[in-house]
Amino acid sequence: MESQKGEALIKLLDDPDQTVFEAVSHKIEQIGTEMLPDLESAAMEAMSPVLHERIERIIKVLQFNQLKSEFSEWLRSDNPKLIDGAWLMCRYQFPDLTRQQFTSLIKPIREEIWLEFSEILTALEKIRIMNTFLFGKSKFILNQAHPESPGNNFINRVIDTGRANEHSMNLLYAIIGQELSMPLFVADMPDFPILAYLNLPFNMEEQIHPDLFDILFFINPADTGTVHSRRDVTNYLIRQSLPLKAEFYKPRSNPDFIRICLDKLALDYELTGSKKRSLQVRDLISLW
Repeated sequence: MESQKGEALIKLLDDPDQTVFEAVSHKIEQIGTEMLPDLESAAMEAMSPVLHERIERIIKVLQFNQLKSEFSEWLRSDNPKLIDGAWLMCRYQFPDLTRQQFTSLIKPIREEIWLEFSEILTALEKIRIMNTFLFGKSKFILNQAHPESPGNNFINRVIDTGRANEHSMNLLYAIIGQELSMPLFVADMPDFPILAYLNLPFNMEEQIHPDLFDILFFINPADTGTVHSRRDVTNYLIRQSLPLKAEFYKPRSNPDFIRICLDKLALDYELTGSKKRSLQVRDLISLW
């Protein structure tokens, strides 16, 4: 799209005729994300409140369409990394968040824990170090005051505030673990997910099918990283009068984990009255 043509289309967005506006906005949406730089510049320069609101509305549509496209690419990739899925999820609420900005939030946590690791440590010893840093030093906790706040679901907000829900606490823990080459994958329990530590050497450059490997133990980051056996999980399900389904013990893939977290986000939007946002997140989930 030539710049002059783009500018001409944007100027037409100020037309008082609703039919003209709808036709122009549809054309811009068809052109796609290459229009975003011109639209963002026009939004800053717009003198008319109506024009500014119309431009912002189209920008949000294009950003959402771009996010859907990037989620589709991630899902189709040979090795969908958890950190990238979490970044894309954050982009729903924070569309300007770059991957570099997101990873720069994770990197200091990962590096400080890595400094305490050595090759002779057992899996349990590594988990203890993780727990000491995340829940002792950094003091990540559940947001008990506002448990249904949608903001709890975004990892960048969790790191900024130190507050999470059960899903995002598991997600943050697993991201850091995987970035440290620890084979941590989600197990989708009925109330909220927990993590499974698999019995395998983890290579970040290869896609892992977690359900093909044995589980050494389970971890509950929502309870300060407590470690549980399979028997512990069984006893919990019995106490809660829940069925002992094999799927509750089954480790899931990274895309499955992000889908589980998106389900939680959609529910929180719905519970807080943001029906439109809930439907948009459901639209993202439909990509799975």
